[in-house]
Amino acid sequence: MSRSGRSGTGNHVYRKNRATLLAQSTRCALCGHDGAATADHIISDKDWPRDLATGQRMPGFDALENLQPAHGTMGAGRAVKQNPCPTCGQLCNQKKGARVRRRPQTRAWGV
Repeated sequence: MSRSGRSGTGNHVYRKNRATLLAQSTRCALCGHDGAATADHIISDKDWPRDLATGQRMPGFDALENLQPAHGTMGAGRAVKQNPCPTCGQLCNQKKGARVRRRPQTRAWGV
């Protein structure tokens, strides 16, 4: 957790890695369509390993390796903006919830 006590979207490390991730690709890892403007945690906060003594998350939660592009809501409180998929109209990150889901299969098998 950051010094401000916020996790996820309010964290400087998360924001920096989200910018890096989205500079590489805006293809949503959940629906496979372009235009993602948010970063989804692959392993959710509730499933991330914790320090047994303090209960705080172990390092790496906001690391680039635990983020994937996704369509969804951005911001917190009154500043929430929506970034639905322009193709399927879904808020993919919110639809997924806290379930672990890897990138969609990009190859059409059996073709």
